[in-house]
Amino acid sequence: MQDRMQSDSRLLGLVYGAVFGSLFPLFHFAARSFARRERGHDIADQIANAFMDLRPKYLEAILGNTAQVLGLKPTHPAVERTARDMVRQHARAWVDFFFYGQRPAEEAMAQFASLEGMEGFDAVLAEGRGAILLTAHAGNYELGGVLLKARNLKVHAVYKPDRFEAVERLRESLRAQGGVVGIPVDGVGFSTLPLVKLLREGALVGMQGDRDFSLNGVPIPFFGREVPFPRGPWELAAMTGAPIITSFFYTDEDRRFHAHFGKPIRVQGGRGERGAAIEAGMRAYVAELEALIRRHPSQWYCFYPFWDDPARQAP
Repeated sequence: MQDRMQSDSRLLGLVYGAVFGSLFPLFHFAARSFARRERGHDIADQIANAFMDLRPKYLEAILGNTAQVLGLKPTHPAVERTARDMVRQHARAWVDFFFYGQRPAEEAMAQFASLEGMEGFDAVLAEGRGAILLTAHAGNYELGGVLLKARNLKVHAVYKPDRFEAVERLRESLRAQGGVVGIPVDGVGFSTLPLVKLLREGALVGMQGDRDFSLNGVPIPFFGREVPFPRGPWELAAMTGAPIITSFFYTDEDRRFHAHFGKPIRVQGGRGERGAAIEAGMRAYVAELEALIRRHPSQWYCFYPFWDDPARQAP
């Protein structure tokens, strides 16, 4: 789950490692035999319900986030209903990743009900200068790689490695099958230098824009409260001249997929204007993300207190 919520107990950490290290490969194997992915969804729902009953501190954090999104008190019935649905949606997203990650891309493409903004995306590709596809922990961003593979495109996905090695190995294997090249970064030192090189060579780089892991983000209003968002993708865009394209993938009530590519955002201007250009771009991205979450509040996945990040409370 989230590093910010992990226990200090070594024993509990070993137990979690064993559980996730066996559960994810088991689901990966089972997904091959599912005739319909809905069968996997049913199992995922049961696991999600059990998780919330066994780990109430996560449910408490999710309730707080959901209350902020909905503008209601954490005790409101709609808040708990949406919060519990979010955990189930997150589990279903893993199932879909396992299910379609092992099948021809055409099967996943048949489930896409809409591809919004593809014309602008294609226009950026025609420039041949590379682009940053900026997504979030929302919907099922892993399906973006499947969509790009179906169009004979390769994306280099930047990620913070999962603390459970078995989970990360499995995810990396599935990404590779989908034509996605994983780029692990730790947010320190020179870990972003390969990204500069890739973008200057005209490559596509996928990044997350809703988690400030480095704790040096820019405070942006988000559902009525300021919260820091990472500036890394925007500094990278300013450094390389690559445009940023917001890229969101979500599921509707009929379990069909939808892709949304926003209008290209370019971080331009001289040294003195860079800061203002970065903040303007970040505000545009956050506004798009907030609009998506308002439409689909149970498809934004955050398992720690987002507005009161424990990492920021530490001395």
